[in-house]
Amino acid sequence: MRLKINCEFESNIIPKDYRGKIVSLFKTGIEKSSPERYGDLFGSNKRKNYTFSIYLPKPKNNKNEIYLEEKNCIINFSTGDAETGVVFYNAFMYLRNKKVSFSSQNNITIKNIDIIREKKIISNKVYLKTLSPIVSRDHNKVTYKNWFYNFEDEEFEPTLKRNMLPFLIEEFGEQARFDVEKIKITPISMKKVVVYCHEIHIESSVGIFELTAEPYLQEYFFQNGLGTMTGSGFGMLEQL
Repeated sequence: MRLKINCEFESNIIPKDYRGKIVSLFKTGIEKSSPERYGDLFGSNKRKNYTFSIYLPKPKNNKNEIYLEEKNCIINFSTGDAETGVVFYNAFMYLRNKKVSFSSQNNITIKNIDIIREKKIISNKVYLKTLSPIVSRDHNKVTYKNWFYNFEDEEFEPTLKRNMLPFLIEEFGEQARFDVEKIKITPISMKKVVVYCHEIHIESSVGIFELTAEPYLQEYFFQNGLGTMTGSGFGMLEQL
């Protein structure tokens, strides 16, 4: 399920770490509309089988804030799990036309929600555009330190595959191990970006690229996001 959520702010100024505020909006809606699913979706650090991106109108970055030319934004949301899609759709509908706190000096209101038709994937190669940055992260479970790689780094693609392999095997079985090894990402018009999220600076990649992979993996990435931290607003893709 792919959704387009049109929102309106009370103020033109939003926090620099706005992705976390969007997640808080999700939590508020689900806690009220589907409390029985809240713990499953947000009670652990397991990978979220959904992704999202935020379109902001002509943002201007200051030190700790972002100024918007217009007081609105669009949240693009996607998941390959039908039940999760219904839970989020119900949450957005519950919040529709309600003011929700976004920061100490701003509120956000969901105005309308549209279901977007998805394109079919029919070959092993597809051209994709990022709607939110792709994160390739090497996480040390002992020291809890993170290293982030962008598309220019030699470790970008191997690390991305390691990030995704455990949950792809869980989803599709051992065959995924061999198919993940065959994945190839060919940059066409990519650039490195540094994003501020969860109070840290995250090196990531945006732009247009060619993805070579089995169609079932392409579909999974298109619906649930590519890379890690998809539940924090990273890795959302658009098929060209």
